Amino acid sequence: MTIAPRRRACVLAALLVAWVAGSVLGATRPAERAAAAPLFQIEPAHAEFAPVLDGSQPIFVLVIGSDARPDQPVESQRADSLHILTINPARHKATIVGIPRDAYVELPGSGQNKINTALFFGGPDLVVATVEQLTGLTFDYWAMTGFAGFEAMIDGVEGLVVDVPFAMDDQASRAFFEPGVQRLAGNDALAFGRNRHDLPAGDFGRSENQGLLMVSALGQFKKEYTKDPSRMLIWVGSFLSNVQTSLPLDELMTLAFTGTAINQNAVTNVVFPGGTGMVGGLSVVQLDQTALATISSDLADDGLLKKKNIPPSPNASLTSGE
Repeated sequence: MTIAPRRRACVLAALLVAWVAGSVLGATRPAERAAAAPLFQIEPAHAEFAPVLDGSQPIFVLVIGSDARPDQPVESQRADSLHILTINPARHKATIVGIPRDAYVELPGSGQNKINTALFFGGPDLVVATVEQLTGLTFDYWAMTGFAGFEAMIDGVEGLVVDVPFAMDDQASRAFFEPGVQRLAGNDALAFGRNRHDLPAGDFGRSENQGLLMVSALGQFKKEYTKDPSRMLIWVGSFLSNVQTSLPLDELMTLAFTGTAINQNAVTNVVFPGGTGMVGGLSVVQLDQTALATISSDLADDGLLKKKNIPPSPNASLTSGE
């Protein structure tokens, strides 16, 4: 089957973002090997309909980062990170919206709980259903990975270049960084993405930093390929050696060669705002319902956010030097 160029670009962009945040693609590994390895998957969010991938409509991907350790299945743990990725192929732009993992929401069929428990109670399908109910959006794909797979993918491309926005010193996550552009190995990138204890906004700031990793991956892929097309083989090789996917190799390569359409500077990275509170002795995040509705409605139109609807950065006090 021939895949339209715009469709290829959209799907590859989703793969790359999934790769870096704790997301993933589908299956080139034999099933018996994959069962013992960190899983990376990308799957259709709804079996009953096919996404429109001709470039005429935005693409919606739910990126799930499981907190599974190497000896644990990624699909039956908690969602350590959750991000909505929207791609507008016609305008070569994208949006990343982080959802705080402790957001207190309604889980379809399971009552109210922290959103990160949806993965434990019902796997990726329940996570998709929960976020769709919360936002009113309809997703085309979900993508998922765990800690070990995340590290392996980054090490496979010889590290991720990140412009660290401010100093970090967090013993819990092992995030010890000075600000500035630097190449992070897999374990350091994971520490960067998990740090929250020395951030004023806690998990809100952490979610924004995870989005920054995604943006950095897209930018690095495009830059390396533009400078040296042979780098494509390194990225694809890292992908193939670490994921489980049903996509054939020739299709993956075609997707890769058309996946440089998204401009790093045209990616908006935000987090749903809210505040912390207690529910029955449980520390939770209560999302700002007005901002939630405004951002979700804006995304539904074309996958992009109008400037007036972009919420303040949760790390603003750190990046502004206040």
